[in-house]
Amino acid sequence: MEKIAAQADRQIRHGYELANREAYFAARAEFTTALRLIAQGLDNDRNTMVHSQALTAALTAMKEAQDFIPAGGKLEGELDLPPIVASHRTLVLKNVPPEQLQAMRALKQYFTFAQQQLALAAGQEVSGSMALGALGKMHAALASKPNPEIVSPAAKAMVFFHAAILVCPRNYMAANDLGVLLAHSGDSVGACRVLEHSVQVCRCTENLSNLSVVYRQIGQQRLAELAMQKAQVAKAAEIAQQKSASFSAGGKVQWVDPTALVQSPGSWTDPPAKPATTASQQGAGPASPNSPKPVFGMVPTQYGATTTR
Repeated sequence: MEKIAAQADRQIRHGYELANREAYFAARAEFTTALRLIAQGLDNDRNTMVHSQALTAALTAMKEAQDFIPAGGKLEGELDLPPIVASHRTLVLKNVPPEQLQAMRALKQYFTFAQQQLALAAGQEVSGSMALGALGKMHAALASKPNPEIVSPAAKAMVFFHAAILVCPRNYMAANDLGVLLAHSGDSVGACRVLEHSVQVCRCTENLSNLSVVYRQIGQQRLAELAMQKAQVAKAAEIAQQKSASFSAGGKVQWVDPTALVQSPGSWTDPPAKPATTASQQGAGPASPNSPKPVFGMVPTQYGATTTR
């Protein structure tokens, strides 16, 4: 698995390079190949087909879920759902009575199933979480385009981000980007909860700045100011660390492997943030206190829009 994880990391890094050139579909192929490598490696170690089958089931469900999204100006009520479900390989709704089928509910159930299967496919492999996070980031980048070339890129991005966190809860980058996506979709409370988790894992500039923005959106001004102060402290520390790394490397920047980034220590402990549910899914500096929207993190390289204003 160590060799497979190393190969998967190379695929992920190449995928980021492709995505940075806006070759999104080629990047998706690289990220998906990384997931396949990990699933096959886990199956080989355990003498099963569980992980590979789970990956196939997840990707199939996400593709078939598109049939529940009306096209060409149609409405959800115009979809003939029973034959659609009958034609699918996904078994989620096979036993649901026809009169109980609803398009949006079906879409959600397919995506939830896909999320669970993606997590199963990657086991608890950090590289698997990074590949899922990369797929989420790619779909989020497409969602920011005026005319995305795929169906429901934002919803699919959330599926991948959620799966990445299920595989590796310490993947604060996926949590940060999921929080941004939730905030942009209007779910400020959900965004707050996910961003708090990201900050508990690692106090870096992006997630602290984003958490500050979301706190302001839900009226938590004191916590917003505290998060922004922490973001400024984190930014100063990051600049000092970059200067130190540049000096020790003779003026050359050394990239940190994504798997190493997930292991970064740090916690949000001074003071603890209030749970979001009680309030009434590496590069940019702290957001302005008046910034209306959080921004996506950039690890290991930037691609797509860093802000979706």
